[in-house]
Amino acid sequence: MIEENYGHWHLDFYCDESDFYTSATGFWNEEGSWDVFFNEYSNDELYKLFGGFNYEIDEDFGVLIFKAKDYDEAHDKFVKWVNDVLLPLLKKK
Repeated sequence: MIEENYGHWHLDFYCDESDFYTSATGFWNEEGSWDVFFNEYSNDELYKLFGGFNYEIDEDFGVLIFKAKDYDEAHDKFVKWVNDVLLPLLKKK
């Protein structure tokens, strides 16, 4: 288990079949949970991919993709987000 309640951690996604890798970063917030950001692309590319959707884009941290109570929940949500949101958007690109 990863020590929580301060700092940050990284979430990784890798698919053997397509050799696709991406990651996100979780930051502890003042609400007592984690803000998880995706920042694998330049800000211009992030705006092109996510600008038309209801995502908050931070110039320093990237796209706020969700909040989570702990690492395990964040990991599960990230895998689902990559499969359901990111990969379909990249295919349209």
